[in-house]
Amino acid sequence: MSLFYEDVGDGPSVVLVHGWPLSCRFWELQIGPLVEAGHRVICYDRRGFGRSSRPWHGYDLDTFTADLAGLIEGLDLTGLTLVGFSTGCAESVAYAAASGRVARLVLGSPVLYANPLAHELRTASKRHRIPMLDDLLFRFFAVDGHSALDEPTRQYLLRQAAEASPKGTADSLAAWAAADPRPELARVTVPTLIIQGEGDAFVPPEDSGTRVARAVAGSSLVTIPAAPHGAPLTHFEQWNELMLEFLAS
Repeated sequence: MSLFYEDVGDGPSVVLVHGWPLSCRFWELQIGPLVEAGHRVICYDRRGFGRSSRPWHGYDLDTFTADLAGLIEGLDLTGLTLVGFSTGCAESVAYAAASGRVARLVLGSPVLYANPLAHELRTASKRHRIPMLDDLLFRFFAVDGHSALDEPTRQYLLRQAAEASPKGTADSLAAWAAADPRPELARVTVPTLIIQGEGDAFVPPEDSGTRVARAVAGSSLVTIPAAPHGAPLTHFEQWNELMLEFLAS
């Protein structure tokens, strides 16, 4: 099993963790500003997605977290900022709760708690995977039923998602359906910023950022008006400003 990753820039380390069913290319509008602000940026593809290996097994939280730990510890990163998006927040939280290497945590549109939607999506992924992904990536970037993302970019992301491991795509949903992040959230002690889109049509804000903010002592929650689940792409200027202010504080 090998993880594809990119390592660019110099300075304090920032590790970016993408969400299901995408790849590290999701972060292309964050990498440049982070490097320009004086950070070393490590962005990787989770197992089964992007350019990483596609094993038949291992699409559970413990293994995703072990993959992240292997990357961070293999590069001997310390005092790092961990930035997770959507389901990628799961291993970000788990690793931050268990490791002394993380100094700050940013959670974008966190998908952490078990949700019946995961079962529905898993069934659809086994029977109609591409139409399911198409519908999903509309909801990721929709506000009040209208897409906040241009269609060429959405199609670009759909191609990435379609090329991922079909088994990994389905099994990752099983992990979400069984999730219980409460023990890990209670152990997070580093400064934590949660960024939530006000118009999230994928996971309602009250079941996402608001709920996580209540569970992480001392965390800060910022809501971007009229932003969807995929706010790092559609509202990247506001998202990046919030992230960089947090890193500089």
